[in-house]
Amino acid sequence: FAKGSGCSAVHKILADEEIGTCPPLNFVGDVKQFVVEQENGKNRRTVPAVERAMTAKQFYDFDSWSAHTGFEKAGTSNMFLYRDLNNPTHLSFFWTHGIDHPHGNQPSASVDGLISGIPDGVTIAEMDDRSSEFDWTTSSTMGVIDHKQITSGTRNIGCRWRFAENTDGGAIDGLPTNLNWEMKMTTKFHYGIDTWSFHFGDGSTAQDMDPSEPVYLRPVVTSVDLGVAPYPQVAGAETFCTLVESITQEQLTYTFKWGDETPDTVVTGPAGHVTCASHDFCGPVSATCGGTAPRKVRVFVKKTGCVEMDRILADEKVDDVTCGNHEGVKVSIEGATVAGNDVNGEMEAPSTRSLRMRRSGPARRSTSWGT
Repeated sequence: FAKGSGCSAVHKILADEEIGTCPPLNFVGDVKQFVVEQENGKNRRTVPAVERAMTAKQFYDFDSWSAHTGFEKAGTSNMFLYRDLNNPTHLSFFWTHGIDHPHGNQPSASVDGLISGIPDGVTIAEMDDRSSEFDWTTSSTMGVIDHKQITSGTRNIGCRWRFAENTDGGAIDGLPTNLNWEMKMTTKFHYGIDTWSFHFGDGSTAQDMDPSEPVYLRPVVTSVDLGVAPYPQVAGAETFCTLVESITQEQLTYTFKWGDETPDTVVTGPAGHVTCASHDFCGPVSATCGGTAPRKVRVFVKKTGCVEMDRILADEKVDDVTCGNHEGVKVSIEGATVAGNDVNGEMEAPSTRSLRMRRSGPARRSTSWGT
């Protein structure tokens, strides 16, 4: 306690016996969902990006002519969105193949590919290993790279990878999280690669894709950006993740409540690590799909014997904007009341607005990561 003569005393806690047993917990980042699917809804999942509290460049960890994300595997082609939870509006897309020697025995491999529908403002962040393998192209043919950009509308990147005993791949940076866009990835595995996977969340789970069909990827855009996602209104599997930091790395219990009268999902994991759970939603409230509208997805986090924290991950009153039939050029959305992240606080959202896909001229090439 300290005070000046004739003044009120002020005080500050310098040490607390409770800190050692119940350190404060802090939610990091916000909630963003993305849809990945193939033709006619095949292999459709609504998922978060791979999320970490580090930059995309740090996570790619390019060394010895190879990526070292931890997802690498011989004979496997990996795709994923990446989001730095310390800078959650910064979104990247990775596409890598194989694994670095001596961590795995990657045989000689040949892979062609094409990324189309790349929105304005996106830059090339990593060429693994060179521009002859991953660069802008005006061609719509897999494996053709002319090092030119389409002058209007969305753009393409051509991919032509030839490698052995390491990885090949590339990454793009600057994908918007608040605009509608849809990218399309096509590939041809000539030899040395036979599995195509899309990773998400903590990265431990992946959706296998059919390499004979394109993969479509788009964000779930909402009317307001309040750190919550729309409550699922379509039957299907969705994944939600959260990151809770603490001054120590103690084990925490995460309880995911789905809002549809199904059993909670309880996960145990250390503080400071992205923790995820998946759920098969049944759709809107009905005789066969429970819950009381407006429904929410919430996560409750606690250490044994300590106060529980909770956070809203999805809210039924946040309107979902989807890009039906792989289009998404123009959509209309309505605002609504949603719950904020401060335990049970409520806040008002703006009224109706509309979003359009932004289309402008090409961006300059960049070989440096954003921060």
